[in-house]
Amino acid sequence: MELLQQKFFGITFFLVDACTVLNSNTHTLLLLLIILIFGAFGGYLNYLHNFDIAESKRDESKRDKSKQDKRKYVLLGVGSAILVPAFFRMIASDLVKFVEPFDTNNYLIFAGFCLVAAIFSRRFIKTIGDKILDTVKKAEINSKEVREEIKTTKLELHSTQERIEDVKASVNLHGIHQVSAESFTSTNDDELLELVDSFIERTSLPDYSDRLKMKAELGRKMGQLIVRNKLSKNELLSKHPKEGMYLALAYAIELSPEADSLDLLGKIANRANQLYTKYVILIAYRTLASSGFIPQDMVREVVSIVERFREKADRPLTRNIDDTLNVLRFIDSTI
Repeated sequence: MELLQQKFFGITFFLVDACTVLNSNTHTLLLLLIILIFGAFGGYLNYLHNFDIAESKRDESKRDKSKQDKRKYVLLGVGSAILVPAFFRMIASDLVKFVEPFDTNNYLIFAGFCLVAAIFSRRFIKTIGDKILDTVKKAEINSKEVREEIKTTKLELHSTQERIEDVKASVNLHGIHQVSAESFTSTNDDELLELVDSFIERTSLPDYSDRLKMKAELGRKMGQLIVRNKLSKNELLSKHPKEGMYLALAYAIELSPEADSLDLLGKIANRANQLYTKYVILIAYRTLASSGFIPQDMVREVVSIVERFREKADRPLTRNIDDTLNVLRFIDSTI
């Protein structure tokens, strides 16, 4: 034991002498020596006294210890001392960062941390391990949330681009009012019904973004056919009660809002099943509100319809609901 102490103090004095000539390489070497020396010494102390186990089990654990057990304790101590820099990084400490002029007293503090970590090696390693695993889990959760935010942002950007295209289409549609209805053939009617009948099949795509894009393209095209051919929206709803027609009518109302569109949109809203159809219906409600086709005495009825959309709503639909309610508050601030 005395020989071990002499060696320990001899190495300590060597470290003190090395501190007189400091550079980055010497600094790194000193840290490694401190980790090895104080980690081994702390592991040996733990071997002698079992500091990191319960008091009731210490006497039992002291029995029949071999040289192999001693090596295990020493290696465990060195291993826990190696984790001390990671511990400093976790608590954002710059204690051992080499910045001239470097306070050599920091080496003593670092050595003390290594010694304590080695003495209580099992508990220290478990604590650091738990914190690292917890950090990894939080990073995974944050990464997942960021991916969801990016995905939502892309969908909202895509929807915004669709709205711009709809406005352009609406301008073009209003510009063709000079053309007589006879100039359109029944082929357009047939095309509309064909799109409505095949809407579910065409939009049954495995990729979520591709599915939304297809629904948007078909919906806009069907809405434009309804407006261009001046088809009776109520007649279409009664004769073809299908999801594709609900979306087509919602787009048609958005493109060409009229005084009787509010009642029709309420009927569509009560029948629509798909989230994207509800999404377009909400935009149509905002279009009617901005066009002055939602009177104040009808606002609460519209609000009740909009609120029903919250059931099983995804994040984009929920945001759309909130945006629609904010627009309706301009008509009736009491809602």
